[in-house]
Amino acid sequence: MGSKPKKPKVVAAPDPQVEAQKAADLAAQKANEETATRKKRKAESSLLSSAGAAGSVLEQGKRTLGA
Repeated sequence: MGSKPKKPKVVAAPDPQVEAQKAADLAAQKANEETATRKKRKAESSLLSSAGAAGSVLEQGKRTLGA
């Protein structure tokens, strides 16, 4: 009447080298994205600051007056 006990499934242990490589790839991808974001922000802020300084009313007045 009772059923036979089933054999437990054997789950292959993940290969540590493969897991380490996946983690390294993910970390490198995140670092590249952060670096790209940082470079973009730096470029935008330098453009804004240089355009802001050149376009200010005082700077325009100085150029007009030749000061």
